[in-house]
Amino acid sequence: MADIAGPNLDPASQKELQQFIETEQAHARVQNQVHNLTSLCWDKCVGSISSGFSGKEQSCLANCVDRFFDTSSYLVRKIEEKRAFAGAS
Repeated sequence: MADIAGPNLDPASQKELQQFIETEQAHARVQNQVHNLTSLCWDKCVGSISSGFSGKEQSCLANCVDRFFDTSSYLVRKIEEKRAFAGAS
């Protein structure tokens, strides 16, 4: 592991800082995915802006959001598994 914090931190603190940075980067990737999927669902489901959503638009948005949550849960589990595996090594 590279010395990311300079000589002032002991190895345990450097490892903790590295894990924090990796976690924040993972959060940033998830937020980016939220933005992309929100845009995708909107473009896919909403035809035009009006005073409300049609039944078809509501159903489409709900299904799109459900798939997003399924995908997010899957990604979080994979990140946690990767982190647990790395911590066990």
